[in-house]
Amino acid sequence: MSAMHMVARNDVRHLAALVELVDATKLGIDVSASRPLADLADVHHLSETGRIRGKVVIIP
Repeated sequence: MSAMHMVARNDVRHLAALVELVDATKLGIDVSASRPLADLADVHHLSETGRIRGKVVIIP
């Protein structure tokens, strides 16, 4: 297993390329939690203080 930092611009082609990599299981995403939209301020605070590892999915 390896890790790399990856940043995509808000560009349709770049985002589509990332989706293709995820769909082909060549790129994994570490989802650490799912939280409701009402918790967004709390999630943002946790992120700012470095207490979140992986991505948090916000559920509307």
